[in-house]
Amino acid sequence: MPSQASTTSDAPPHLKPAPYVHHFDTYSLVRDLSKGGFTDDQSITVMKAVRGRLHNNLDLAKHSLISKSDVENESYLFQAACSELQSSLQTARTSEMQTQRASRTQLQHETDILSQRLNQELAGLKDDIKGMFNDHKMTTREHQRSIDTSVQELNYKITVSLNSDGKSEIEGLRWILTRRAAFAIAISAAMIIAFLKYNSMYKARKTEEAQKPKEPPAAEEVAEPRSVRDAALQSAAIIPEAHISESLG
Repeated sequence: MPSQASTTSDAPPHLKPAPYVHHFDTYSLVRDLSKGGFTDDQSITVMKAVRGRLHNNLDLAKHSLISKSDVENESYLFQAACSELQSSLQTARTSEMQTQRASRTQLQHETDILSQRLNQELAGLKDDIKGMFNDHKMTTREHQRSIDTSVQELNYKITVSLNSDGKSEIEGLRWILTRRAAFAIAISAAMIIAFLKYNSMYKARKTEEAQKPKEPPAAEEVAEPRSVRDAALQSAAIIPEAHISESLG
């Protein structure tokens, strides 16, 4: 049976195991340890321990870390996913922008319609308020005219009443003054006539006395003129009293 070394040497190149890779200089380490006071066996043992420890750490690193090809593959996949995500986001953003633009256009159209309707309603309300204000103004004017007419009628009635009362009072006062003036004129005329009669009688008596001889006058003749004079004075006194009572009445 051939040995393992001959089998390995006879194997094809692509089936041969990879040569052992030394990560540090083992000979220099053994020699330095021997110079430091270690024996050859101890130095070799320490070197093998360091090599085994390093080999274990490298195996752990190989199992836990990712290779460059894997990193490149992951990077490519990540970039492809990012590109796809970017394109999908851009597409979604474009569609969302178009949707929002359409919504904004529709909202703008609805806003214009609402503003036009609001303006129409405001114009209608303005016309209604203006009509109501004009109606109220006309009603107020008619009420004011009716009040003015009532005041004018009342003033006319008061004026007519005052004029009629004043005219009646003036007529009554005029009649009273006229009657008083007539009574005064009558009394004055009566007094003048009485005075003239008395004066004429007195002058006639004086003339008769002057023509007659001087004789003692009889008692009857003296009493008669005195009685005539007293009657004239009484009539003159009665007439003013009647005038005063008439004026007071």
